Amino acid sequence: MVFLYVYGEDYSALDFRENNNPQEVYESMVREKELTKNIDGACVEIIEFEDVDPEFVDFVLDNLCDYDQLKSANIFEVIK
Repeated sequence: MVFLYVYGEDYSALDFRENNNPQEVYESMVREKELTKNIDGACVEIIEFEDVDPEFVDFVLDNLCDYDQLKSANIFEVIK
């Protein structure tokens, strides 16, 4: 699975989600050969994991992450 890991100041991840298309950002970063990028004060990193069950990711986000923390740091799944 491939994700964009977005983090920064308060509301960085929330603002990123509201103002950007994660898939388009990912494709742009791949074209430009960037592993990290700063977008409107948020740091965006491409991270990749093999053999991760999508249900596990949902479980972690729904049960182990605090909603307020996800406003400033979150992951967004993209298609490789």
